[in-house]
Amino acid sequence: METMREFKERCARVRVIMDEKSVDALCLTPSADMYYLTGFWTDPAERPILCTLPRAGEPMFMVPRLYEEQVRQRSWIDDVQVWDEETGTVAQLRELLQKLKILEGKIAVPDRLWMSQFRLFQEAAPEADYVFTSEILGRMRMIKSEQEIRCMERAAQLAEAALAATFPLCREYSREYELAAHLEYEMRVKGAEGSAFETIVASGPNGSIPHHGSGDRKLRDGEFVTFDVGARLNRYCSDITRTVAVGKISPKMERVYNTVWKAYQEAVSAVKPGIASENVDLAARRVIVDSGYGEYFIHRTGHGVGLDIHEPPYIRQRDQTRLEAGMTFSIEPGVYIPGEFGVRIEDVVVVTEEGCRPLTKYPAEMIAV
Repeated sequence: METMREFKERCARVRVIMDEKSVDALCLTPSADMYYLTGFWTDPAERPILCTLPRAGEPMFMVPRLYEEQVRQRSWIDDVQVWDEETGTVAQLRELLQKLKILEGKIAVPDRLWMSQFRLFQEAAPEADYVFTSEILGRMRMIKSEQEIRCMERAAQLAEAALAATFPLCREYSREYELAAHLEYEMRVKGAEGSAFETIVASGPNGSIPHHGSGDRKLRDGEFVTFDVGARLNRYCSDITRTVAVGKISPKMERVYNTVWKAYQEAVSAVKPGIASENVDLAARRVIVDSGYGEYFIHRTGHGVGLDIHEPPYIRQRDQTRLEAGMTFSIEPGVYIPGEFGVRIEDVVVVTEEGCRPLTKYPAEMIAV
């Protein structure tokens, strides 16, 4: 887990970038960006929670009264002020931005800011120039520290342990939602803060829907079941997918599985510092296209994973992002045949000086239950 010193050091580095890009302030609302710089995490809500980091001067939180103690305990920022419930939010925000002399400056706001809260900024400072925080923090967050990677590895271990505890129960807990609940239970009792995303258990024809979720369908012999699960630990995410066979499967199903497995291996082998992310996608896609299933590979090969379950870099066609040591992202080729079945294999890898290494260790060869 990061220390307060690390959060402060990140802010110091950010201010150098702000100076280079002539950004006058970062105005952070609840998001991974807010946690990354302050150490405070909460989900977005209708009550505005704001942290302002000016290019010069001390950072400050503005929070509702019920969050004041929580922010003081969890963040390194000393200046914590409380919104006056009797005064309009827009007026107070305008007063704050005026005090910082940035009513007409360049302000960075989170990429995923709620529209209702962005309108507060527009009303308070209509002359300001608004940019995304990703323009400042994007590259920093893509390159993970050793501490961040350790957090992600531990989160991966929790998800793997949950899979190992759940696969033997596929006959006993035969409905998708039962297995999803067991996966989430196992992660929590082993120490996870929660799921990194909605757990997916997709059996039979449901497997052809990449983000199916889980329903009340029962597992049946001769089918595939796709398990896509992730744990969150110290706010960092893991993401792992395994497709297992229930009983004896058809030759076609086995052929598709082997194709996806080979595509996964080729993509992992393609990862190395300096190459464009599209080359990793191409390595996986070429295998699937050459095997005759190209039309059934309907998504990108991977996405960055960290504080957000989906973040840069993206492993997709025509993406020229150059890979660097410390980047962490998923590799997850898949084949989805509508009305029949789907197969996906996924691990998160970290780029090393020589290539990459998976943060998950669970076997990806075909598993039968």
